[in-house]
Amino acid sequence: MALVNMDFYSYYLGMDTPLTVLLPERRGRKPEPMPDKKYPVLYLLHGHGDDHTAWIRKSNVELLTRDHEMIVVMPAAHRGFYVDGKSTYRYFSFLTEELPVVVGNLFPASQRREDTYICGLSMGGYGALELAMHCPETYGHAASMSGALEPYKALRSVNDLFSAPDFLENLERIFGGEEETSGSRWDLRFLARELEKRNDVPPPQMYVCCGTEDPLYPIHKKMRGFLEQETRLDIRFDERPGGHTWDFWNEELALILTYFGLVP
Repeated sequence: MALVNMDFYSYYLGMDTPLTVLLPERRGRKPEPMPDKKYPVLYLLHGHGDDHTAWIRKSNVELLTRDHEMIVVMPAAHRGFYVDGKSTYRYFSFLTEELPVVVGNLFPASQRREDTYICGLSMGGYGALELAMHCPETYGHAASMSGALEPYKALRSVNDLFSAPDFLENLERIFGGEEETSGSRWDLRFLARELEKRNDVPPPQMYVCCGTEDPLYPIHKKMRGFLEQETRLDIRFDERPGGHTWDFWNEELALILTYFGLVP
């Protein structure tokens, strides 16, 4: 894969923002012009405390996607949970309204929903499901690994994983408080119910996994129970031994790419 590290000005964020992109590369072959070629796009969302470089530095994504025809896009969302924060930045608008346009303008990326995939871990796992449920017309496939599927409950479960002294205050700046978040447009249960009401576009194909030793596993189990019992959404669940670690996420990323048909 060819690696691109770039910065561009974001209209919705009101500032320059970084982006890491992997592009298909036929290594060892003479380049051929392919002006009309369009590739599937996989958006990878980082976790809380990481940034857009985490996937390149810590995961096997480049090895897993090498010699396969896809574009991998890794944006930065800082600690923003991929939503339009009440008193923070508009990451939801940036990711849904702006980034796909920028990627389509700069790279040979397909704009079809069936060619658009989104995956994230921890905070990014929440973000991947939230974005796909909001915008099934954009994302045909979504995967969550060890997702912080209920952000406030996740905070209480993983307070030993993060050292940020303003973790709770940051959530309140984003969501406005736990009671205010429940039943809102950022609540995955609410979004799942709303998604089922839509008849203009099919729901995205989804994959949700969590390690059984992960402190977020109890939250995952409750969300799985809700989604299986109260919705008819197409979701593949995977639960097996593992923690909130890159060892688990690297194994799952390989399974996700295979499940979605991006690699054999």
